[in-house]
Amino acid sequence: MTLARRLFVFVGVVATVAGFAVIAGVSLGLELTDVFLGLVAALAALQGLRYVQHRRDTTPNTTVTGDPEARISVPVPGSDFDDDLVSAAGRRTRWAARERVVDRLETRAKGALVARGGHAPEEAAALLKTGGWTDDPVAARFLGASVSVPLRQRVRLLLSGQSSLSDRAERTVAAIERVGTADDPAGERR
Repeated sequence: MTLARRLFVFVGVVATVAGFAVIAGVSLGLELTDVFLGLVAALAALQGLRYVQHRRDTTPNTTVTGDPEARISVPVPGSDFDDDLVSAAGRRTRWAARERVVDRLETRAKGALVARGGHAPEEAAALLKTGGWTDDPVAARFLGASVSVPLRQRVRLLLSGQSSLSDRAERTVAAIERVGTADDPAGERR
């Protein structure tokens, strides 16, 4: 303990004992005057400043909490289909991914023909085989129908600059969306 600290502790103890004595009514030859109150106030102010100065030098204790709004990653609907389209354009996984894309679109087309087109499941499968489910020959051929695509359409697909697989998949999705609507001549409602 340093000398200054000992002095402050001694003065504090003496002031505390003297204060309790005055409160108890013991007369130490001192009267409670303005001078005495001023000295006590000055001593309290010095002690307060010393305490503040001591707290300034210490590092504050803090607690680090986790982020209360941490986001959970949720899969985007259809992202696996997009991944299959991208991998179908690759060299290693081309055929397996292409088959997954075609199978998935064929299942959706069959479901749309049954749900919105008013066809029986067997009739929907027959329409998919013949290509009679849509008026778009590119979409019909993509799902396995033996329909010829006009030369003009082939040239347009070649010159579009887009992957032929993704272009055919987009046209097939658009044709599936039209099933059972007024835009679809082959899918009248029953």
